[in-house]
Amino acid sequence: MATDIKEEIANYLLNNCFLMGTVDNTREKYYYVINHEESFRQIFLPIGYTLVIHRNLRVVQLINNHGSGRIALRKYESIILLIFRLLYVEKRESLSTNEDRIYATVEEIKNEYEKLNLPRKFDRAFLEESIRNIKRYNLVQVADKLVDMDAKIQIYPSVMLAMPDTDISKAYDETVKLLSQYENSEEEDEE
Repeated sequence: MATDIKEEIANYLLNNCFLMGTVDNTREKYYYVINHEESFRQIFLPIGYTLVIHRNLRVVQLINNHGSGRIALRKYESIILLIFRLLYVEKRESLSTNEDRIYATVEEIKNEYEKLNLPRKFDRAFLEESIRNIKRYNLVQVADKLVDMDAKIQIYPSVMLAMPDTDISKAYDETVKLLSQYENSEEEDEE
């Protein structure tokens, strides 16, 4: 019986990358891994994965040692992911440390997105399309239908781990470069 549970959880981690102790549908799996940490490490070691436990965030993460198997996000999905991370950090700092659930409204996401002055306009279809791949990896969960600006999206603590800080710096530099090119092309079009 215990082997079946381990196999189920191992497969879940291979498919979803993260387990959260703060989310109802993954809490049991998270604590099972915590209580059987060494046996899970032994499961993943021969196939080239490292199990990382972030106790402060209550997140179990599976990392491929060969750099493959990474999430493939399109440009705008990456931007939305970075916005989720920014909102998570801001809200986490303003809430009590006992608060497990962090929510952002569609309006908050839209406001952050529009600060970037990007060519693609923010609308419901764009947000739904961007979230589709992001939520697959246990980074966010849509709490309400995205029809109103006050609709909520739960941001999981795993959003802090999806992109290492070095990748964020690199993405920021590339975004600044692309925005600069976009602004220059607009100026040339005006002339």
